[in-house]
Amino acid sequence: MATVNFWFEFASPYSMVAALRLLRALTGRTSPNAEVLQGLGSCQLPDLSGVHIVYRPVFLGAVFKAIGQQAMPNVQVPAKGKYLFHDVERTLNLLGCPGFPNKQPKHWPPNTALAGRMAWMLSQGPGYVCALDCADTSQSPARLQPAALKVLAEFVWRVYEAEFITSEDIGSPEVMARIWDVYVARSQLGDHAMPGGERAVELAGSEAVKSGFKGSTQAAIDCKLFGAPSFTTEDGDMYWGNDHLLDACVHHRIRSLLNQPAGYCSGFGANI
Repeated sequence: MATVNFWFEFASPYSMVAALRLLRALTGRTSPNAEVLQGLGSCQLPDLSGVHIVYRPVFLGAVFKAIGQQAMPNVQVPAKGKYLFHDVERTLNLLGCPGFPNKQPKHWPPNTALAGRMAWMLSQGPGYVCALDCADTSQSPARLQPAALKVLAEFVWRVYEAEFITSEDIGSPEVMARIWDVYVARSQLGDHAMPGGERAVELAGSEAVKSGFKGSTQAAIDCKLFGAPSFTTEDGDMYWGNDHLLDACVHHRIRSLLNQPAGYCSGFGANI
């Protein structure tokens, strides 16, 4: 099975669109007017047969600093920022998801550290989270099984939904605890009894999780990423932007047609 890494930031509206498309593809949900959306690179759902998606949250501020970008590109150019919100609103409307603001939301730029750490923690697997809850930091992360991957995808989407659709502050422990309670703590994940939202927020502040999230961001820098969403493949290739999600998911099928050498993302490590 081919692996595609989904690098995302909760401050990235285009990452939100990619998260919705992946959630629907992973859970078998269809988009309204799916036939009309066929051929639209920004809207069509990816074919994930033979593909394992690895969610990799990052902190883009550190990525921008590493490449010499002093501020968010869409903030530096007002016209580009205005278009971004217009474009994402249009794309989400096509996907049957109204309510995205046509201008920067109330809590902007958002404090995404807590959300990013909680997403990273959940991406390590329910066994890791439960072990951490018992003060066991020796548990190794595991490749997510389908049920756990769906819970992670739902959680990530609901954070975006709270941030952009209902204009909530995702830097708030109370907001993040509620999202975790509804979409993670109540989920059935085999023998694992996931901690509640307040405890999950507490665990997200542990040194183990802080270090892990920082490591995920450093891995993005090592992969030569410069924005989100980005997608990297097992042979070290990279696709940037929501509109390249489909390409990334069929990369393993088209690799033989490419005459470029593999390994664009030098320094890319092993996949989970």
